Formats: sequence, C-alpha cells, structure tokens
Amino acid sequence: MPRLIYLIPIRKGSKGVPHKNMKILGGKPLVAWVVDAITASHTAAEIWVATDDDRAERYLAEAKPHVRVYRRSAESATDTAPVIEVVREFIDAIRPAPDDMLVLAQATSPFTSPDDFRRLRQSIDAAKADSYIACLRTKRFVWNHDGTPASYRLDAKPMRQAFSGTLIETGAFYASSVGAIERSSSLLSGRIEIVETSPGTDVDIDESIDWLKAEALAKAITMIQ
Repeated sequence: MPRLIYLIPIRKGSKGVPHKNMKILGGKPLVAWVVDAITASHTAAEIWVATDDDRAERYLAEAKPHVRVYRRSAESATDTAPVIEVVREFIDAIRPAPDDMLVLAQATSPFTSPDDFRRLRQSIDAAKADSYIACLRTKRFVWNHDGTPASYRLDAKPMRQAFSGTLIETGAFYASSVGAIERSSSLLSGRIEIVETSPGTDVDIDESIDWLKAEALAKAITMIQ
C-alpha cells in the first residue's frame, strides 16, 4: 500500500479573514482542526504544514510535535500563487518516493472528519484511480448561466427525495501520486475518483461570512459532543 503524505499549506497573509489559519475556532486554531482530523484517522505516514508564518511554526512545534513544518518560499505564499507552486516546491525539497501519495488537505475546510480521510485511504487502497478529489453530494438544483437547468428537465423536475443530487468540489483534499504530480504539474490527472465527504465539508473559509458559519457549526459540534 502506498504511503500517504499529507501537506497542509497555510500562509500568514490572508485578506478575507486576517490571520485566519491561527485564529481561534471552537477553542483551537483553525489549522488544528484538519491536523487533528488527519491524526485521528490513522492514515498518515507523515503530516506536513507548509507555512511562512513564525507564529504557526511555534504553535505546531509546541502543540503538535508529530507534525513537520516545511518553510515555504515567499513566492509560493502570495495570494496570487496557485497552490501547485508550493506542492512542487515541497516535492523538490523533500523528495518523497514517486509511489507515495501526496494528499493536499486544506485548513480552510475545518469540518473534514477522520472518517472522510479514512474513506480516502480506502479508495486509494482499492487502486482504481490515479487521483482523488473530495466532493459533497447536495440536493440543490443547479442552473446554467443561460437560464437553463443543469441538473433536471423543466418538464420533469424530480421530487427532492427522488433526486440523486449533484456532486460539488469542496476543496477539502486532493490526492495523487508524487510521480503523477511531477509528470503532469497538476494535483489531478489520469483517472480521477470522487471521495464523497460528510455534511459540513462544504464550509470553506475564505470570507468573513464563512467564518461566522464555521463558528456556528463549531459551537453546534461542541454541544453535541
């Protein structure tokens, strides 16, 4: 079975929610949510956080000593740099084996659960695809820009209970072999398999309204537990 190397890219320069990765959500820094979920899933050979933030590096060293820190370059930490830049930079520096699976996990998706990562591990072990993407099934109807429905026919709109739903990309995680990433310069290539994730994984913190939604959900989770 391939080893899973998790890479969590964070940076200190966040515009929508300033310093969001170290901002406290439900009693712990945002970045801790995904780290804790990966750790609890027992699927990781290595967990890395790629950051340019001294504060985050100190926190991880003290609170999450099993997590390794990769010091990302200033160029890969700008708000215009695509995430593949830090991925390529990380691979060039660490030199994992071509058969290792690199899982890019996003700190901005705090409600990705240990079970979601276990489902990813199971999909990888089944060896049916080259790349894997996290998607959430939604029962909302989708429309095209031209004013036509994308997920049903106007003359046959299904009842919600009978509607199989639409899969939306959550951004929670992407996985591909190191070799495939090096060949394609992309997180996704070849045969792509969808890993359906649990409710709440569509929360992707980018703007202030996203943070407010995350706070409400984190509070609800705490009350349930």
